[in-house]
Amino acid sequence: NNSTRCRDFNTGCLEDSPTARISQPDESFQNMLETFSGSFSEKHSDEGFYHNTVVHTLYVKPHTTHIEYAVLSFGETEYKTVEEYENIYKEAYNSLEKFDLNSAGETYEFSNRILRATVFQNTVYPLYRHGEYVVHHTPGKRWDSFYTWDSGFIGLDMLEFAPKIADYILDTYLSDKDNKDWAFLLHGSPVPVHIYQYLEMLKRENDKTKLLKYYDRVKMFYDFLAGKINGSTTAKFNSGLTTTFDYFYNCSGMDDLPPQKAMYAEKKQKFMTPVISSSQVIRCAKILYMVADMLNKEEDKATYLEDVERVSNALQKYSWDEDCGYFSYVIHNENGQAVAQYRNAQGENLNKTMDGIYPIIAGAVTKGQRDRILAHLKSDDEMFSPVGISAVDKTASYYITNGYWNGNVWLSHQWFVWKTMLDLGETDFAYRIAKTALDAWKREVEYSYYTFEMLNITSGRGGWFHNFGGLSTPINIWTNAYFKAGTFSTGLDVMVVKNNFNSDKTQFNAEIKYYGNNDKYSVIVVLDDKYDYSVNVNGENGVFLTREKGTVEITLDGTVKNAKIEVFKA
Repeated sequence: NNSTRCRDFNTGCLEDSPTARISQPDESFQNMLETFSGSFSEKHSDEGFYHNTVVHTLYVKPHTTHIEYAVLSFGETEYKTVEEYENIYKEAYNSLEKFDLNSAGETYEFSNRILRATVFQNTVYPLYRHGEYVVHHTPGKRWDSFYTWDSGFIGLDMLEFAPKIADYILDTYLSDKDNKDWAFLLHGSPVPVHIYQYLEMLKRENDKTKLLKYYDRVKMFYDFLAGKINGSTTAKFNSGLTTTFDYFYNCSGMDDLPPQKAMYAEKKQKFMTPVISSSQVIRCAKILYMVADMLNKEEDKATYLEDVERVSNALQKYSWDEDCGYFSYVIHNENGQAVAQYRNAQGENLNKTMDGIYPIIAGAVTKGQRDRILAHLKSDDEMFSPVGISAVDKTASYYITNGYWNGNVWLSHQWFVWKTMLDLGETDFAYRIAKTALDAWKREVEYSYYTFEMLNITSGRGGWFHNFGGLSTPINIWTNAYFKAGTFSTGLDVMVVKNNFNSDKTQFNAEIKYYGNNDKYSVIVVLDDKYDYSVNVNGENGVFLTREKGTVEITLDGTVKNAKIEVFKA
């Protein structure tokens, strides 16, 4: 088998070798002792120690239960009684939002419960953050560290079940004006999911007073990514395109994405801009524009508009590849000038990937570009697969079946695509994305009881870490978005001014403000599925589709910038 690889590492160093690399077929992981990011020296046994508390065998008879309590503390603690610990547990458990899905969604309850339990149990303590020990919600306990973009998705998931924890996660990763050390907490790929989490939190609160106080802290996150503060080098090129390769090897979270992998093999990372970095600057500028609008910060609004125009123009000028219909990685020279789109030796654009479609998420495409990207995403031959949207176009010469991202489907970037489909009024495709993921996830979890990182396109099976939470949390979000009464979902161009369901989830009203420029846009309202519903928009009959019993998709014309929506029993 030509794919077989042999790896050697020093005797006595097995404990220092990342175990996942022993069986990882990709040559990117060939050096068994190299750290994951390459940011630190090679691993070795240093001073200090890990403490491992061994819980000896517990024998539990069939059809009985046994409960053990464990206490972690910083310093001394006064231990409580068993009854007191049980009350602490029950209080926390009862504070969670309950699974109460409409009939059409009940089939997904078990696979969702397993994922939710995994997300809550992937909690580690202590982690050291800027002078204090903190509790951290990690994508998996094998990574007892901070993880920026995974954490944002965990925050989005906690918003569904435990909003106080979502707030804690956002607060943990944001900086403030008194912090001279960092503009935001970065470990791992600098995809700014926390800014999207902030947007979703704002949409859910009618009284936004407390959350609006986060604005300056969130703006620091954005300003760093845009290359504006704290010595940030993200905007170092004269082209107007941005890059985060100075800070982490992985700009998008997609470790073995073909252009990124080739770039490092050719040592071109200092001169390269990916698409996602610029796209995220554009979309986050639009998000903060909406918040600045609520706060009447006119100077900030003007700055965001300037940023959007400058970076969008750069993507159009240097990155769009008319031949293949994707946006490209762009090579720069030592003077910071864009000189070429990144291609392989055969002249094929290396970015026929999820990264290459990202300007549609930023809302920075022409109608022609939008249509071509949608065609890629929807095509069963190109990006779409039986388990969801592939990270790499399946018609590309560099598509493989056994990579990490390449050849697999991850849920995280699909969440951004799903939100974008609501912005475009593409409700059928939005539902296809969610339903395909929910069905594939259900099959895997009900078979294995595992919550894997991804789903393989060839086999349909899950892969890699088996108790993973972070980037798989869109499963919980999509389940609620289509099947949990009391859920209101919008795209990225919509700010929810206020919204309310009545107590039995049979009536809904909202005020929204639309900031996009598409021909149409859509929102989703889920109510009690015992009834049929009617819709009014600004006092007139609304255009809507009943996707599932109780699930109402409302589509509005793009000229409707302010809308009062009412949904009520027919």
